[in-house]
Amino acid sequence: MSERGGEPMVPARQPAPRPSDDDRARVVDRLRDAAGDGLITLEDLEDRLAAAYAADTLPALVPLTADLPDVEPVPIDAPVVPDDVAFRMHLTIYSLVIGMLVVIWAASGGGLPFWPLFPAAGWGVGLGAHWQVARLSAQRRNRRRSPRAQRDAEHHVLGASAPGIPAIAAGAPASEVPGPRFVVAMFVDVVGSTSLNEALGDERWVAVRRALRDQVTACAEAHGGWEVSTAGDGVLLRFPDPASAAAAATELLRRLERQRTGTGFAPSVRVGIHSGDAVEDGDDIIGNVVNLAARVTDAADPDEIVVTEHVADHLDGRHTTTGRGLHTLKGISRPRHLLALVWR
Repeated sequence: MSERGGEPMVPARQPAPRPSDDDRARVVDRLRDAAGDGLITLEDLEDRLAAAYAADTLPALVPLTADLPDVEPVPIDAPVVPDDVAFRMHLTIYSLVIGMLVVIWAASGGGLPFWPLFPAAGWGVGLGAHWQVARLSAQRRNRRRSPRAQRDAEHHVLGASAPGIPAIAAGAPASEVPGPRFVVAMFVDVVGSTSLNEALGDERWVAVRRALRDQVTACAEAHGGWEVSTAGDGVLLRFPDPASAAAAATELLRRLERQRTGTGFAPSVRVGIHSGDAVEDGDDIIGNVVNLAARVTDAADPDEIVVTEHVADHLDGRHTTTGRGLHTLKGISRPRHLLALVWR
């Protein structure tokens, strides 16, 4: 320690390192896996995810997974060995029977042809098919036991293993892994649909609804999303990331505004977006993230896009938001900070 002016110079304290995107993603994914394994509740998961996304230093991520058991990483090049009782029994019986046939062949003089080869080959095809089925079953069990362990074998964060971020294929709502999966849910709801139906008449209203739904679907698909379900005059859509959902919502409202200017009429809509973990049930998604997205939609004004803070934090530079303050939403236990997406 050196001195200046008779006083010792104290070294400047180094700031805590900031987490990289990979650091944050691995912790977030570890939390999702823990929820899928039943180690934490979905409500606890949501709170921890919010804290992970808000963490501005690497040490701030440590407590979020400190109480979770370590996950044994699976080496990338590790062979998948079938661990199937039925297959092992099949292999044992095959070996004993073929061995016994070889003994009989040898005891009968061992001449040509080597006839045990024929049952061994035919039965061996069936044994090979059984091995392949057992191998695929072992792969599925490994994925359930240690989801996304490939990245975990490559990375090491905060002195503990944590799996990587999930890859969600845009436009393909399918998953082999049971349990919660990250989704971005967006609702589009028609404003004043009952009054419009009465004013337009049933036939024209059906045509207006169909045209609007076509526009909603086109905007979603243009940005990697797809329709999940409909309820009344509302449509639930799913997207791979918040920025894609925001882009689709912005494009939809701009299309409707151009239509309104050009033809004099286009229905007004409310749009709400929230992201989090949901459970897949076929093509449908179920969970608090869907319920919250619906309530966020209810809080929007006509021709407004409202998003939760979690969505706003992960938008790219194409999108800006304005604060709407804390809102108490029906059926939601705690107030939520909502923001309006600027689209004009």
